[in-house]
Amino acid sequence: MKKMSNKVLLLALGLTVGGFGSAMAQQQGAGGDGIWSLQEAVEYAKANNLNVRQSSLNRDLTRADLNQSKAARLPSINANGNYSFNTGSFQDPVSFNLQTQNARTSNVSINASLPLFAGFQQVNQIKQNELSLEASEQEFLSAQNDVTIQIVTAYLNILFANEQMAVSESQRNLTNEQLRRTQALFKAGSVAENAVLDLESQLATDDLNYITAQNQRDISRLTLMQLLNIPTTEEFQVEIPNIPDPEENPVIVDGSQVYDVALQTLPAIKAADLRLRSAETGLSVAKGAYYPRLSLFAGAGSRYASTSRRLIDVEQVVVGRFPQVVYSSKDGPATQTLWFDNVETRRIDEYYGMFRQWDDNLNTQVGLSLQVPILNGFQVRTNVQRAKLQQQNAQLNADIAKNNLRQTIEQAYVDAVAAQRRYASARQQVNASEKNFRNAELRLQGGVINTVDFNVVANTYRSAQSSLIQAKYDYTFKLKVLDFYQGKDLSF
Repeated sequence: MKKMSNKVLLLALGLTVGGFGSAMAQQQGAGGDGIWSLQEAVEYAKANNLNVRQSSLNRDLTRADLNQSKAARLPSINANGNYSFNTGSFQDPVSFNLQTQNARTSNVSINASLPLFAGFQQVNQIKQNELSLEASEQEFLSAQNDVTIQIVTAYLNILFANEQMAVSESQRNLTNEQLRRTQALFKAGSVAENAVLDLESQLATDDLNYITAQNQRDISRLTLMQLLNIPTTEEFQVEIPNIPDPEENPVIVDGSQVYDVALQTLPAIKAADLRLRSAETGLSVAKGAYYPRLSLFAGAGSRYASTSRRLIDVEQVVVGRFPQVVYSSKDGPATQTLWFDNVETRRIDEYYGMFRQWDDNLNTQVGLSLQVPILNGFQVRTNVQRAKLQQQNAQLNADIAKNNLRQTIEQAYVDAVAAQRRYASARQQVNASEKNFRNAELRLQGGVINTVDFNVVANTYRSAQSSLIQAKYDYTFKLKVLDFYQGKDLSF
């Protein structure tokens, strides 16, 4: 029994620690109260959003390409070596004689090459990679900007859903109060049963509106947590800021002014322009292949064969005698045979070690290499044509980016102005429908109108409130978009 209690205690402790770690991960980046402000959410997403992190990796890969292009100007040095066992016929790598025996051979070499001129391709390649790195830096900032807009959208959707929930709950409470009064009147025999049924139907509609707003709030919360790349939790909360009404903060900046500012500061536009300059430099790289290539090279090598012996001395050895017939003088015999020693010169050698052979057989070389391109299957011409097309494509991408930016800002400006006007109209509608609603409440209590007419007035009032909230947050979002493109702070 005691053993079982220890297991339960350890399990409870593990769950507690796990829950604490999960909570710490979820609240990381939020304030001390665990509630996320818009600025905290934006800063956290810039560092932890997966798309932003991927853009950071792409930037690091581009930096590696730049470092490699700079290192290409250094000499290339390579060492080679082999050791083999030969049987049968083979060519001795030391004496270059044909041998027919078992032997061990080895060759070692080291070679270096330094490009002196290659049509300025190396210089232009470094310039192109530097521009690509700058473009990657701007694309990283652009990825942060993209997630910022997404964070603002999800954040405002949460605030909008919260206000819709508050309005729906208020209307539900009012309907519920009217239902209690009507039920009391029905029990007293003052109203018909259909009045109670109409209000019950309206209460169900109010419940549905509240649940719809709650679902929208939960979806927006989920979207925001996914953008933040944190585990989903019911405890996730956002700060509820005081958002000014549109008439208190009207649109005063012109869309063309916003576009001029964004054109100079927006990372996406800078990245597109840098990609265009990179493509132009890439064309110079491709054209550099038309020029001859001049390189300086040097090398050293040596060889070894187990069949080689080191010469120490030579000796004269008599290996026999041979006759030689000579003619005699006038007074002697006509011919006579003389015998001579057959002397053979023999080598006196010893074991010739591998390292000693490598040292004795060392050879070096140094020189210049010139390569002149004449015909290589039109590869250079094709690469130049491809580089020209890439330059044209980069120009189109830059034009498209600027055109999309202009259209986005123009649309955001027009939408902000329209939302401001819609808000002013909705405010008047709310004021008028609220007075009509309060009057309808009094008339319903006095029995002057029935519940059907009251519900019509109440629904008009609810619709006006919903339109007012929607116009307010639509205006706020469009205004934040304009502030964003001007480089302003997005906090409320």
